[in-house]
Amino acid sequence: MRSRLLGITALLVVVVFGGFAWRLYDLQVVRGQYYSERAENNYKRYVITEPVRGRILDRNGAVLAYDETVYNVAVVPALSKDIAATKATLLALGAKPEDVEYAFSNSKFYPFQPIVVMQDVPERTRMRVLDIQNEDPSLSLVLGSKRVYPYGELAAFVTGYVGRASKEDLQRDKYLRPSSIVGKMAAEKVFDEYLRGKPGVTEVWVDATGKIVKEIKVSNPEQGHDVVLTVDIALQQVAWNVVGSEIGGVFAANPANGEIYAMVSKPSFDPNAFVKGVDKATWERYQKNSSLMNRMTMSQIPTGSTFKVITGLAGLYYRTITPNFTINDPGYLQIGSIKVWNYRHRSWGKVDFVKGLAVSNNVYFGTVGLRTGIDKIYEVARTMGLTDYPWIEYDAVAKGRVPNPDLKEKLTGEPWYPGDTVNTSIGQGLVGLSPVLMAQAYQQIINDGILYRFRLLKEVRDGNSVVYVARPEYREQSVVYRPYFAVVREAMKAGVDWGILKSLGSNLYQAAGKSGTAETEKKDKYHKWLIAYANYGSPELMVVSLRQYTTDTEPVKITKTVMEAYFSGKSSP
Repeated sequence: MRSRLLGITALLVVVVFGGFAWRLYDLQVVRGQYYSERAENNYKRYVITEPVRGRILDRNGAVLAYDETVYNVAVVPALSKDIAATKATLLALGAKPEDVEYAFSNSKFYPFQPIVVMQDVPERTRMRVLDIQNEDPSLSLVLGSKRVYPYGELAAFVTGYVGRASKEDLQRDKYLRPSSIVGKMAAEKVFDEYLRGKPGVTEVWVDATGKIVKEIKVSNPEQGHDVVLTVDIALQQVAWNVVGSEIGGVFAANPANGEIYAMVSKPSFDPNAFVKGVDKATWERYQKNSSLMNRMTMSQIPTGSTFKVITGLAGLYYRTITPNFTINDPGYLQIGSIKVWNYRHRSWGKVDFVKGLAVSNNVYFGTVGLRTGIDKIYEVARTMGLTDYPWIEYDAVAKGRVPNPDLKEKLTGEPWYPGDTVNTSIGQGLVGLSPVLMAQAYQQIINDGILYRFRLLKEVRDGNSVVYVARPEYREQSVVYRPYFAVVREAMKAGVDWGILKSLGSNLYQAAGKSGTAETEKKDKYHKWLIAYANYGSPELMVVSLRQYTTDTEPVKITKTVMEAYFSGKSSP
């Protein structure tokens, strides 16, 4: 019995020590490389050095955005001996509480990455930091860049602005760090991959206490490329000045290739205010005035009579009318107990298609709408892209809204009436479109159904070398209506030659266009539109001008000023 117990005990000893031996072999031999790498990584970190961001230039070389070298205050939370004390010191220096918390909340992911908490600090602050960092090695004074926008509000919706990388940015791009600066809007965002450059990498070795014992430069940062835009800042200035203090703006582009020459939206904002973090009062003012909304790309508003080209095309294409279709206009269209009047209740007598568009006759196009039907009008609008997002090289755009019975029931719970068809036919009611979407529709009329993507990029440069040249992108958006575009163009030309847009005429160009006045929810306040292009025979410029909530009955001044500046080559009105 005793010998049996001894045998079992000996067997257990062999099994146990055999297990230890196998575990030792596994750790040192089989998985030795794995644990060796893990041990090395416990002491090795990578620190990113942000590159200088590339410049943004207008088509003629004017600098719209650039980086300026400044002194920043950074913190490395892992090196703090007393986190509470370090935070208190930063607050005493003038750092914003939210910036301090942001730095420390990200420290566990980037323990030895300097995180900027104060940007472009004055000399007095710099001297204080140099004294403090002897006692608190987590703080340091570092050279960095500050984005500068010399044209401020004037070019805000062209350049956009930059800001610190968000949590989503950090998750999306492994090269970003909490101090990384990325584009947040417009050109800065759309062309961020060109502008940002490549970060530098430093290998940092630390001991068990977290002290840095060695730094090895892996790579130096590479400055971002310069981005040259299609915009002409001189023409942008003309448009800005003529819009004045009104709510609205201007969109000017080349219909033959999609290049955007000017894009003004008012009220605007100062992109410089976002570089160091916008203060609460400024942010609230911008929110109250909708200053951060580009009205050229984001508006969803009635277009007034500029929509009549869509109604007319639907009537022509579906053969509910011909160009010679004529009505006798008494000045109003009777729909049940409601009268839809022409502008100023004027009667135009005998009206055909060209005259109807040239004088913007509500009775004519309301009649065309009733004969054609809302489903066919909606289909033409859809084919021309008005129920979708605009095809534009931009980041913030709104989808178009053209109503039909299904949409009205969804939005209001009410059925469709003949009056809704008339309202839609003349761009009122539930119609909600942006100037860019309407520019897209008119561009197709100009180009016989070909749509060029509106774009901001002209080329990308590395120093003096051009590394990329943007090419026009186009598609056959609505060529099915090609046989009918010519009569629409003729009618728009008549509007300038002898119709209600006669004052748009100039000896510098030959124009065609269509204006529109849309009612709003505010009494005696209107949205005033004008969409025009020149030269008529060989179009090279189209301009959409918009004034919102205005009492001004003159829609021509803005467009004519921009067109004359373009064709005369002047830089100011």
